[in-house]
Amino acid sequence: MLFKILANQHRRYLLYHLSTMNGEAFTLSALVDILAQDVAITRKHLRINLHQRHLPKLADHNVIEYDSRSQTIHYRGNNRLEVLLEMCRHQEQE
Repeated sequence: MLFKILANQHRRYLLYHLSTMNGEAFTLSALVDILAQDVAITRKHLRINLHQRHLPKLADHNVIEYDSRSQTIHYRGNNRLEVLLEMCRHQEQE
């Protein structure tokens, strides 16, 4: 399950940012602003992909809490995910 989640670059970058925010809540708009700097996709498409694909998938796997009405995201994470995220981040930085 975790490997499928981390297989997508947009989800990895989203999780990189969320995992460093110490449980702080984010809005979808704020995440789009942050991620738009890291990925090669328009803000509009990024917002749609996050809202319709990535955030629901992460919520289904209890990695985040996503309220689609208020468009707020809370990161939950877990130890195994944190270890894999760090490995992915290290590989992408090389």
